[in-house]
Amino acid sequence: MTEDQSPEARAEAAARDLADTGRAVTARAIREVAKVRMAVASATAKAWNDAASEDDHETIPAVPEDVTGRLEAIWADAYRAALAAVTPERDQLRSDVDALRTEVEGLTSDVETVEAERDTATAQADTLKEELAEAKAETEKWSTEAAKHEAALSAVRDQHDKLNERITTLLETQAKREN
Repeated sequence: MTEDQSPEARAEAAARDLADTGRAVTARAIREVAKVRMAVASATAKAWNDAASEDDHETIPAVPEDVTGRLEAIWADAYRAALAAVTPERDQLRSDVDALRTEVEGLTSDVETVEAERDTATAQADTLKEELAEAKAETEKWSTEAAKHEAALSAVRDQHDKLNERITTLLETQAKREN
């Protein structure tokens, strides 16, 4: 059904589709399928059902046995032909699926291995970060300690220089007294 058909044509096509698929031809069903007004759908459903009731007066005879036998033979041949055509492809697809499942299992195992390695590396990195932080703290401690010792050493040197000057002064004073 196309949108450029008249509403009546769309409704009739919808009624035909409904009947062909074994669904009841009702105004509501036609309206939903054809997207037409209820008045158009109702008129089409009434006309279709009236025509169908007139056709129901004809009795369709049962399928004769020889036709049924031929139909069953045709069906069996068609089924065997279809099965023969589909079986190799189905078997190949089954084989492909099995191969893909094996590949997926292998890849899953690889992913699990890589994830375990990642977790180990992350734990090692965390340990190394902790050790680095401890080493930095220890370095800072020793740097502070060294700075204290340097300051003390500088003070001792200053004291030493002052004492040397005093000793020199005292020695000079004593030498002058002795002379």
